[in-house]
Amino acid sequence: MSLLTLDVSKCVHTSNKFAICDKCVQACPVQTIHLENSAISFTPSECVGCGGCNAVCPTAAYTLDDFNPMNYIFQFLEDEKSVLTCKDENFPCIASLSVEELLSVALISSEKITLDVGPCAECEIAKTNLAVINNRAEEVNFLLEAMQQEKSLNVAALNFEIKKESDTLSRRKLLSKEGVKTAITIKQQLQNEVDASDNNVKTHAVTAKDIMKIKEKTIPDRRSLLLMAMKRAKVPDIFHTISIDDISFVSQKDLDETTCTNCQMCYRICPTGALSSDHRGSKIDFNPLACVQCHSCHDVCEPHSLTLRKTFSLSTFFEPKIETLVRFDIKRCDECGNFFAYQGGEKICNRCRIEEEEAKELWGIQ
Repeated sequence: MSLLTLDVSKCVHTSNKFAICDKCVQACPVQTIHLENSAISFTPSECVGCGGCNAVCPTAAYTLDDFNPMNYIFQFLEDEKSVLTCKDENFPCIASLSVEELLSVALISSEKITLDVGPCAECEIAKTNLAVINNRAEEVNFLLEAMQQEKSLNVAALNFEIKKESDTLSRRKLLSKEGVKTAITIKQQLQNEVDASDNNVKTHAVTAKDIMKIKEKTIPDRRSLLLMAMKRAKVPDIFHTISIDDISFVSQKDLDETTCTNCQMCYRICPTGALSSDHRGSKIDFNPLACVQCHSCHDVCEPHSLTLRKTFSLSTFFEPKIETLVRFDIKRCDECGNFFAYQGGEKICNRCRIEEEEAKELWGIQ
């Protein structure tokens, strides 16, 4: 039994109460994950450990105690394997790998990768996860073709058999340093088994430590892996532009500077730092390769000035650049002295203007 944990600081609902992301809830094949009042909850004993929630989470906020996608991928590539199958005891389900991870494996491996969906025929969670696997393979193959890479993923019902290696723990090995580490690992696994069998609903509250971690703004490991894989990819002759509907993990954005109020919320709540500004708040920059398409910046933008561009240029992967979405005329507020985006008229920031209007209303002044 796997122990599922959630890093609350990575969940977009922690930093943004307006976030609409519910991808983990939709992806869970046993419907144990729930979202209520911006809080994620699940019952550990109901989790089947497929890893689908983490693969679909834009910020990779979930982890399983017995499966790390990055470690598995690097071992898979080092062993020069070519078949991804859940019959491998170290691999829970093909749905545990995201589009980015599958794309990276396809780009890095010298082998043609096959996704073995044969075991899905007798798997209870296949009614949810098989469609996910097929959709991800389709997206990966579309991107590989659009980027003119001579690679592809194959989906087939192989029922591939994995040879198991015996690992007998001898007395000498048990008494060695390696044996002590193994004993500690076994003890931790036993504790995880106990925690994973908990039948109580686990609701994730936000702690002060989580709030501090929100400020770190890091991209998921899977994005670092993809960027490394793209450096090995052949530069295409033509950079195609695709529909945003054809790519699920990255985006480009537009910003209407006539309606943007420079409230700063979009880049303050961005979990990866894809949106940023300078110390005066005089501009909003956007790094498409750091975007994880969590949609949080759009959810918090009250005037809807920030919009998802309807297309995505694949040149972004090969010629990365940071776009400046808007520049502001920055002045000091005559009331509070803070910098603000000046749009003409009195040099009063939006916060002081609101306070002034509220004071006039309170005193009955027109």
